[in-house]
Amino acid sequence: MAEIWIARTRRSLRARWWSFFYRRCVIGFPWFLPARPRGMPVMVTARRMVRRHFGRDHHPAYRALAQVIATMVWPAAVLLQLWEIRRDRGAEAVPIKQIPGAFRAAMRHNVMPGEYYAFALWQPHRKVNIDNYLYAKEAALLFKLLNRPSQPNPIDDKLAFYEMCKAHALPTPEVLAAFSPTGKLLEFKSGLPPKRDLFVKPRMGVRGDGSEHLRWDGVAFDSNRSVRIGHEELGFYLATRARTENRTLIIQPALVNHPDLRAGPNAILAPARLVTGISNNGDVVAIYSHIHFFDVAGNTQTLEAPRAALIDVVSGRLMSPPRKAFDANRSNHWPDNNSDSYHVLPYWDIVLRHTTAAHQVCSNYVFIGWDVALTDQGPMLLEGNLNWTACDFQRLGGQPLGRTKFAEVLATHLCD
Repeated sequence: MAEIWIARTRRSLRARWWSFFYRRCVIGFPWFLPARPRGMPVMVTARRMVRRHFGRDHHPAYRALAQVIATMVWPAAVLLQLWEIRRDRGAEAVPIKQIPGAFRAAMRHNVMPGEYYAFALWQPHRKVNIDNYLYAKEAALLFKLLNRPSQPNPIDDKLAFYEMCKAHALPTPEVLAAFSPTGKLLEFKSGLPPKRDLFVKPRMGVRGDGSEHLRWDGVAFDSNRSVRIGHEELGFYLATRARTENRTLIIQPALVNHPDLRAGPNAILAPARLVTGISNNGDVVAIYSHIHFFDVAGNTQTLEAPRAALIDVVSGRLMSPPRKAFDANRSNHWPDNNSDSYHVLPYWDIVLRHTTAAHQVCSNYVFIGWDVALTDQGPMLLEGNLNWTACDFQRLGGQPLGRTKFAEVLATHLCD
C-alpha cells in the first residue's frame, strides 16, 4: 500500500512540475526585438504589444520581479524542452545539428523549440517569416488584449452558447439535461435519459476536459471511463459526478460523422475547426480551417494520435490527406488539390453562413475558433473557442498566419 501511495505521489508531483514549467517558465524573454528583415508591420506590432503587457495584471513590483525571473529561467527552460521533445519523439524529431538553431531562435526571437520544429523554421523561406507566425504563448495574451468579455458569455459558457444558438436559429445539439453541484438544472423530459448514445461535457471547460461518451447497447450505458451504468441509474451517476467534481455537467445527444467525411469505422466525432475574425466595420472573415480525425485503438477506449488536414475555407475541400502531427512528411505542404482523395466536405456553404452569423452575434470577440460537427442531419455548431492556436495551420500549410487574412483583420483593431 505504501508503495502505491509513493508511486501516485511521484506521478502527481511530476504532473504539477510540468504544469508549472509550461505555465511559468516556457514564456520567453519579456521583451521583443524584431527580426532582420522585419516581418509584416501588424505582426511585429502585435508581438511587441504582447511583450509590453507582460504581467500587466500584477502589482508593478511583482511584475518587475516576474520579468527578472522569466529572463533568468528562459535559457534553462529551452534546453529542458529540447531534451523533453527528443525524449518523447525520438532523435529524428530533434536532430543534433538543428539544436543550435532552435536555441538561437529561442534566445533571439522568443520561439519555443516545439514550435521551431513544428514549423520547420530552419528552412530559409520560413526563417525569413519568423516574426509573421502566431506563437501559442503570445496568442493567448493577444486575444485577451483584443477581446471585450460579455455577460452572459456564450463562448466560455456552453449553456449560454446553446441559448444563443436557439435564439438565432443556429443548429446545435439539444441540451437534454444539466446537473449542477447543488442539484439538477434541467431534468430529462421523461424523467429518464433517452435510450441512445449520449455525450456529457462540463458547462465551463476547454480541450475536452471532463467530457464523457456514453454508448447505449440496448441494456445499459457503456462509458469511455470504463463504467457501465444502468438506464435508471444514469441520473444518479451524473448528479454524483457533478457534485464530486464541483462543476455543472451538460448532457447532449452523441453525434455521428457524416459518411462523406470518410472518417473510418473506428473514428469518433471529427468536428471541423473554422477560425473567423471580425473587423472594426463588422465584416466577418473566414481565416483558416482544419479537421482532426481521432481513431480508437482496437476494442479499447484509447485514442490514437489524431490525423489532421487543412480545409480550403472557400470550397470546403481537404487540402491534403489527413496525417499525424509528427510524421516524416511534415514539411511537404500544399499538395495537389486535384487528387480524388482530397474530397469536399458536406454542407460547407452552410457552415460558413452559420459561423458568420454566430460571430456577428459575438462581435465583441475579434477572433473565434468554431467547432462544427458535420453530421447526416446537417452541420451542428458545438462551441466557440477564444484561446485557439494556429499550430496546425502553420505546420501543415507551411506558411505563417500573418500571411493570411488574419493580419488584415488584426490591423483594423491595432490601428484604432
